[in-house]
Amino acid sequence: MPTPRDASVQLLGIRDRLRANPTVGVRTDTAKQVGALLSSASLTSSERQSALAILETLVRDVEQEVRHALAAHVASCAILPPTLTRAIAEDVEAISVPFIRISPALSDSDLIAVIAAGSAAKQVAVAERERVSERVAEALVGTHSASVVTTMLRNDGAQVSERSYHEIMNDFPGDAAVQDLMIERAFLPLTVVERLTEVVADALRERLIEKHTLPPEFAARLLNQARERTLMHGAASIPRSFDAERFTRRLNCKGELTPTLLMRALCQGDMHFFEAGMAVLSGVSLPNSVTLIGDHGPLGFKALYEKAGLPPEFFRAFRAALDVLADSRIDGQQDWSPAHVQRILDRVVREYDDACPADLEYLLGQMSHQNLGRADQWRR
Repeated sequence: MPTPRDASVQLLGIRDRLRANPTVGVRTDTAKQVGALLSSASLTSSERQSALAILETLVRDVEQEVRHALAAHVASCAILPPTLTRAIAEDVEAISVPFIRISPALSDSDLIAVIAAGSAAKQVAVAERERVSERVAEALVGTHSASVVTTMLRNDGAQVSERSYHEIMNDFPGDAAVQDLMIERAFLPLTVVERLTEVVADALRERLIEKHTLPPEFAARLLNQARERTLMHGAASIPRSFDAERFTRRLNCKGELTPTLLMRALCQGDMHFFEAGMAVLSGVSLPNSVTLIGDHGPLGFKALYEKAGLPPEFFRAFRAALDVLADSRIDGQQDWSPAHVQRILDRVVREYDDACPADLEYLLGQMSHQNLGRADQWRR
């Protein structure tokens, strides 16, 4: 390694040679020599300023060969000034991409500016960096580019936030390749695991459970919620002329007519399914079930609910959902809409001290985990 005195002598010789003979070859050699010196030698403050002054001139050289030599020889240097790093990062892809991929001198703000500029090759280079912060990862996800996102997901050094994972799933629904890369990540937030469980194919679901070592009981609950969601989406597409009572009876024989499935039906506005399900569980006729569900008295829905053997701590949640649907009919809103779900969730929050459902799946998860209403039991 050159001593400070050697470095000073070298810099003077390089500068004199460049002034005397500024050919392309000399400028290229100068970029290599000064870049290597800045990256490897222990320079004094004044020597560093001299080296940087030479590079600031060469970084705008008209010859790509010169700029390429400069970028290659300072790529590992962590003390480059922002003006120099940005100039290299904004250069043509042949020069900038290798630099962007490894330069420790590029700040998060610099990298986000690179991403915003729109070059796919440069965006991929950012995604390939040894470390990618959450802030930069969010900007990469914001490109909505499959090549950029999949590159980032393959990078173990990328810190991906919970919000970014959900945005990826919104952008690439049903994309098995993206799902597979997400599953192979070292860590996934619980909400992402739950959502993946609902949408991935069986083979990927098994890998998700294995990779993230979910407890068997918890994994079974997630799988059950995914199955119930699929079942109710399928039921929603069946003509209303189908025999709902026979369908719910078959589900009950398999042990699949669960409280969460009935609540899901209510939140989707499927009263036909709910009425049939309550009739089957309680052993009353379908017409009587319809009548009792609409009766607020002590011998009405409450009696039907108890006869159906459903958990008593969930009663107020079902009552709240029925009240919202009844209020909507009174207001002339006959058709179900997503707004009904939010109104039901808001009503449930008012009914339970321990309820904080951010969405329907969270509410059903609380019911499945038998958390809803637990505070009531503790107070007794």
